[in-house]
Amino acid sequence: MAADCIDEPTSEPRAHVHVRPSRATVVEALLVLAAPVVLFLVLRLRAMAPPAAPDPAMHTTYIIDPRDFFARFSSELVPISGAREGARVGFLVPARLAYLVFGAVRGFFVVRYVFTLVAIVPSYVLLRRLYGRAAGVVAIVILMSSPVLVTAWGTDYPDSAVVSYLTGGLACLAMPCRARAQPAWLAVSAGLFTMAVWSHVEAVPLVAATMLVYFAICLLRTPRRLGPAVLVLGGTVAVVTGTLMVASGLLLGPFDYIGPTLKAYELLNNPHVVQVFHSKNPRWILLRPYLLVPAAAETAWVATFLRRARTIPTPQLLIGATCTAQIAAFGYLQFFGNTEVLQQHYYSSGLWAAVCLVLVITVCALARPLLDDRLARWTPAALVIALALVYEADPHLPAFGWWPAGLLIVAGGVVAAGIGRVASTTGPAARCTAAAAVVVIVGGSLILTAAPYEHHAPLSGVAVNAVPAYPTALGGSDGDLIDQYRIATELPAFVGNSTYPNEHLVMWLPRAHPSKLVDVIGMYHANINELPSSPPRLTRQDRTILQARKPAEVLVFDVRNLPATLHALGRYEPTVLRATVLKSGDLELHAWLISLGVYMRPSP
Repeated sequence: MAADCIDEPTSEPRAHVHVRPSRATVVEALLVLAAPVVLFLVLRLRAMAPPAAPDPAMHTTYIIDPRDFFARFSSELVPISGAREGARVGFLVPARLAYLVFGAVRGFFVVRYVFTLVAIVPSYVLLRRLYGRAAGVVAIVILMSSPVLVTAWGTDYPDSAVVSYLTGGLACLAMPCRARAQPAWLAVSAGLFTMAVWSHVEAVPLVAATMLVYFAICLLRTPRRLGPAVLVLGGTVAVVTGTLMVASGLLLGPFDYIGPTLKAYELLNNPHVVQVFHSKNPRWILLRPYLLVPAAAETAWVATFLRRARTIPTPQLLIGATCTAQIAAFGYLQFFGNTEVLQQHYYSSGLWAAVCLVLVITVCALARPLLDDRLARWTPAALVIALALVYEADPHLPAFGWWPAGLLIVAGGVVAAGIGRVASTTGPAARCTAAAAVVVIVGGSLILTAAPYEHHAPLSGVAVNAVPAYPTALGGSDGDLIDQYRIATELPAFVGNSTYPNEHLVMWLPRAHPSKLVDVIGMYHANINELPSSPPRLTRQDRTILQARKPAEVLVFDVRNLPATLHALGRYEPTVLRATVLKSGDLELHAWLISLGVYMRPSP
């Protein structure tokens, strides 16, 4: 079923004939592999994204030195699911491998390059088979110019892996192929979906919705293939899950990542946690224009393919129906469940895998008059690049909400899709109509995604969440983000490994946290392993935490009066073990590692 496998590409050689790839095929493959680097430079994509919260760096911890972190804090964090980040092995295993081979900063970019290829290569092949080589380029450009995907790839939060796995997995699931090639594409798809699930729990409802749509379409169109498909899916899931267990044990420490994942899910559904992070008042969504993009893409798809369901080609139907099911799943979990899957951009970004593929399918279907013309076939890709370049030249859109500007943009895309569908398929007028549809739909989606939040008074019953940096994803400056990341990843080497199990460490730094310390304090799990006051003032609450945790060491940052800080810790017998100034670019961080003699145990 995975895409009406009766549509066999005529260029595919027979099984018993060995044919070497042509020079043109090799060049095409090399160009696709080079596309992430070329578009990164052409579109001036932001290399890293502002973390906005310590959460991404909590995952960096397990990339840099996972065994020491588990040795120090397992007894304290595991009971409260505080080490759940270390169980997201679908992201951590490849990121850890890249770190071990290339180092921290280079490894960051290597694994992002791999994630980008995971998304764009299957998408290119899918669109190439459906609409031609030029359509494959459209897919690459739309994916790589999406502010949501660029921002997700820009931090160590696992949505960087989830968006890529889901995009590549859905493209493979919808791939037009011969019947004998279907199990291979299905296995690759199942492997990517499994990696997504074990990267972050946000992928679970998205993968579940995708597979429900797949099975429904398979049951209606090719029921005889349902049984073999289930076997391939089940076998692939088992193999990938088992392989990740071995890799987790060898690279990270614990072999069991399934138990901590389930326990974390239980914790996040605790009523007290839900009350803090989940918004009861739904009005917040009307102030976030980027959440209109899924609806805009899906309604444009409906306007483009509006006909009897049985006449819609399977790849287009699978992708469009999957996007609908995923939107419905996330909407239900947000507004009728207890999960902040839409209000937290680290979670909602997972929707953009299906959204971007729906956008690509819609644009290429409407652009057929251009794609089928030998002289104009590259026009759609050029238009998408031009739209991104126009925005990145001056990325400053006015703030607006859903009403009226947001809904007018959505309506414009639907009208453009409807006109493009009923327009003639040949002639200059048809090509002009197709070009206009591409501009309106892609440009409208970019405006909705990159528009800043509309200013408003605080809303009651609405949790405070990090604001995504979508407006600066294209043409934005990295500033000192790479320097911040480099300093954060050098911190574990300064602290050193623990000398005995549960050699706890807490941080003490000026309040409130300067934005440039977000990565640094995330390395040792801010809020959990942190004293709430500013040094050198040690409060009663601080002393209560020290008595409860009995930390052997205190990691102090950027204090102006070290003697006063040591005096405040006097009753705990402090000793400065080492001090450093971590520098990168124009940034520098002063750090001191202080042992507390009353709690420090002799090393074995």
